[in-house]
Amino acid sequence: MEFIYFLGRFHVLALHIPIGIIVAVLILEILIRKEKYKSLESAAGFLWIATAASAVLTVVLGYMHFSEGGFEGPSGYQHRNYGTAVAIITAVVAMLRASKFANAYRPVFLPAAVLLFVLVSMTGHYGGNLTHGATYLVEYAPQPIRAMAGLSPRRPPITDLAEADPFLDIVAPMLNSRCESCHNSDKRQGELDITTFAALMRGGETGSVISPGRPEVSELLRRISLPDSDEAFMPAEGKTPLTERQIEIIRWWVTIGAPSETRLGDVADALTGESRALLNAEFGL
Repeated sequence: MEFIYFLGRFHVLALHIPIGIIVAVLILEILIRKEKYKSLESAAGFLWIATAASAVLTVVLGYMHFSEGGFEGPSGYQHRNYGTAVAIITAVVAMLRASKFANAYRPVFLPAAVLLFVLVSMTGHYGGNLTHGATYLVEYAPQPIRAMAGLSPRRPPITDLAEADPFLDIVAPMLNSRCESCHNSDKRQGELDITTFAALMRGGETGSVISPGRPEVSELLRRISLPDSDEAFMPAEGKTPLTERQIEIIRWWVTIGAPSETRLGDVADALTGESRALLNAEFGL
């Protein structure tokens, strides 16, 4: 199975090829309907075959990558379904384009190219959700658009530490910026989702990753504190790691009991001189 996983990871490289060719096919199908571009007709069949071959290859690699696991959310299934539809449609149209009945089916080719452009756009959208998280596109959108996407209003910048929520205002933004691309509701690597407090506290496939009040046994802290050369270090795959100061802030948060939905000013011993200096430095207060 490891060889299948190895091949599957080339999906992220191959997927750009059919996207580019589909755009080229759409432009070509529009142009050859004009008299002065009729000479390009002979290239259409070849381009459709190239589209089909690259799309089928990409989908096969995608299924291999999907078998690796960690894509249980709705975006993963939508990405797979739209991608499969692209491969099937391009294969059928390519066969028609190359057949002796091509002239009879000629009115179908341009609508098919438009449909493929829409489908590949949807495939890319759901693929982007897997890579960046489902809220990536609307993270900085005006609130009416965020509301349509089911998101609550953005948290205001911290101006007073005592009024800040220790998880929502301090820890969550750090984890989301470094870890959400692999640990969200659509792509739960290791079964871990860090996008909400409840999901983070639920942990992953090895159990809890946060032990309130016990930073020394909290798996998340252990992983982010390892040398970046260690196989268990997180974030993995060369992604930008948390800074030393951010790690110390997360350690402080776990030490004081990993509180959430409260004010720092209401958490006993949360704002000591050392922790206040650490937070002030991080948030420029």
